[in-house]
Parts: sequence; structure tokens; C-alpha cells
Amino acid sequence: MGMPELPGTGTRPPGRRPSTTRASIVDVALDLFARQGYDATSVDQIAEAAHISRRTLFRYFPGKAAIAWGEFDEQIDLMLEYLADVPEQTPLRDALADALIAFNTFPREQTEAHRLRMRLLLGVDELQAHSTLVYADWRRAVAGFVAARLGQAVDDLVPAATAHAALGIGLSAYRLWVAEPGADQDRLHELLRHGTQILAREDAFEPSGRPR
Repeated sequence: MGMPELPGTGTRPPGRRPSTTRASIVDVALDLFARQGYDATSVDQIAEAAHISRRTLFRYFPGKAAIAWGEFDEQIDLMLEYLADVPEQTPLRDALADALIAFNTFPREQTEAHRLRMRLLLGVDELQAHSTLVYADWRRAVAGFVAARLGQAVDDLVPAATAHAALGIGLSAYRLWVAEPGADQDRLHELLRHGTQILAREDAFEPSGRPR
């Protein structure tokens, strides 16, 4: 989770920079995955359906798993921009909760496409394997923000543990969301906001070099 939007939807939150060709490839691939299944869909089929060559497709994505994940790297950059603008007086827990909501906001008309994407990311073994790299980047971004707020190192206990917890909240919320028929974006945000209550011990976020 992301998150995005947790871990990798092709939809864009407000202010998202467009990337038409990449987005169109993702849309075509998701349609094929929905109709044929992920494993039964080849890179060649995606290229053909997108009216591009195989070589062109690989200029945009290194492989099929990366297509399913979409532009997650750009989404992380946007989350970093969002966190950089959070007022210093905003409690850290609230800042993280708001970031999770912002990262997982998408056009409402694309709700079903987003649900399809997340079912794939949470349920396909190959995509789960690819998530190791993707989620590491996401955790690093969150840990970096927490560390900067607390005056600690990124790898210190509280920043690292908070990043893992935030990722777990996002993934758990998404698993519930995709399993709930007809759940909309408001329901997703409700689950995410509720999940952040596990970060309720604000004293754990006091600047200190010692674990609390």
C-alpha cells in the first residue's frame, strides 16, 4: 500500500502529473487481466492490444508485473511531496493518517478498476513477489518522514516500525475492502482511518534517541 493510491493503481489523485502512454498500457493490461486472468495474459498480448510493439512496451515497463503495479514510483514521489508540506504542528499520527488517505484517493468512476488492481496485487503470487521491492521504497519514504520529525535515523526503531505498521494498515484495509461487495472509496478511507488508531500512543513519537 500502497498507500495507493496503494500499491500501484493506474488512477490519479488530484494534482497527479499525467503519463498518458504508460497509463494507457496499464488500462489495456488490466482489461486483459480481468477477462483472461493474469497468468494467461502475455506481454505480447498486452502490446498488441495497446497497439504498440513489444520493444516499445519494454521501454515503459520492465515486465508484466511492473505493468500491474503501474506508476507506483511516481506515486511515492508525490507522497513525499505531500508529507513535505505537512505543517510542523500537525501531530505525527494525524500526518500519517492523512497521508494514507491522500495516497489512496482515486477518481470515483475508477473504483471498480482500482478494486480489480488490488485483487490482483493481493492475490497473484508473481505480483506479491514483486511487492518486496515496491513496498521497501514505500516504507523508506514513510520512515524518512518520521525520522526527520523525531530527529532520528531512518533505521532507528520508531521510524522503521512505524513505516512497517503503516504499510500493514494499508494492506489490511485493502484486503477487507476488496472482499466487501460494493465498497466505495469512502469505505476504504474509513478502514484506513480506523486502522491508524493502532498508532494512538502519541508519546511513542516523542523526539528521543531511545525506544519507547
